[in-house]
Order: sequence, then C-alpha cells, then structure tokens
Amino acid sequence: MENNRENEENISKINNIEEKVEAIIFLSKEMITVKELAQFYRLENCEIEKILLSLKEKRKNTGINLKIENGIVNLVTNPLFGSDIKRFFNPEMKLKKLSRSAMETLAIIAYKGPITKAEIEQIRSVGVDKTMSNLLERKLIYISGKKKSMGTPNLYEVTDDFYSYLNIHGKEELPGNEQFQKIEMLYKEDQKAGNEE
Repeated sequence: MENNRENEENISKINNIEEKVEAIIFLSKEMITVKELAQFYRLENCEIEKILLSLKEKRKNTGINLKIENGIVNLVTNPLFGSDIKRFFNPEMKLKKLSRSAMETLAIIAYKGPITKAEIEQIRSVGVDKTMSNLLERKLIYISGKKKSMGTPNLYEVTDDFYSYLNIHGKEELPGNEQFQKIEMLYKEDQKAGNEE
C-alpha cells in the first residue's frame, strides 16, 4: 500500500517536471543542456534523460518535436511538416533545382554520413568545395562533429530539412537504405579480411 502511494507520487512528480521542462525549453532563447536541467531539478542526468525521452515520445506525432542531440535539448518543428512551413513563411524560397553535382554529393552524405569532405571527394573523384558551401547555405547539410584523425576534419550529415523535403523521418526511411547498409557491411568485412592477409 505504502509502495503504491510512493509510486503514484513519483509518477505525479515526473509528470509535473515534464510539463515544467517543456515550458522552460519553449521559452529559452539560449541552448539548454540535459546537465543544466538535471542540476536545476536536483536530479541525476539519467533521471532527467528519462523525463526528456518520455516528453519526446509524447510530442512525436505533434507539430512540435523535442530534439536531444549531443546533450543539448530544444524544440523543433516536425520534419514531416517542413514543406508546408517553408511554403507558408517563404513562398519565394521554394527549393530551387539542385545541380547534378549537388544531388550526388547530397546522396553520398545522406547514405554514408557522418562523412568528411575528403571522403566525399574520394568517392566523386572531384572537388566539392562550392557544392558543400551551397548545401550548407541551403541548410540541407550540417557539420555534425570532427573526425578523430589527422587534422580533425569536419564530419557532415544531412539536416532534418533534407528529410522533410523527402517527406520522411530519418536515414532509416531512405529508399534502399537497408540494402545499402548490407553492402557496406560486406565491403567492410572484405576490407578487414584483406588487411588480415
């Protein structure tokens, strides 16, 4: 009986914090981290993460989604509604036709990202400086981190905007992604076997 009451109080406390956290994230003009929220509510990072993941799950089919990336939390529009949002706010900014070069580069980043510029150039056998800056400007790709190798080059991935143009949620929904991943695994196994020989 005592345990049941304690559990109900904990659930009520978590729900209460969940709503407060949502309000804080909504109103914040600065980036908010999981760590800051945990400190503010005097909780462990893992406890606040559970609350955030619960909130993310509840928001996934709404117009506003919760995004947690590299310990940073923010509210973003649902990528499925990206084309409507763009048309409403920027009717003249419809996605202009991309060049073949840009499309090829975008496809490489979409399927193989996170990937460096040098790796893209190796695949395409041409320089991609201009194409990359164009894709960054259009917010179709972003710098997602640094590769732990000589010179620590930038790693690139496609943005949620890119997925919204395709009307999908993420990489796993890309056409042929499952087959592509299988081919990648076989290729890596062959490479590993070749190195061992």
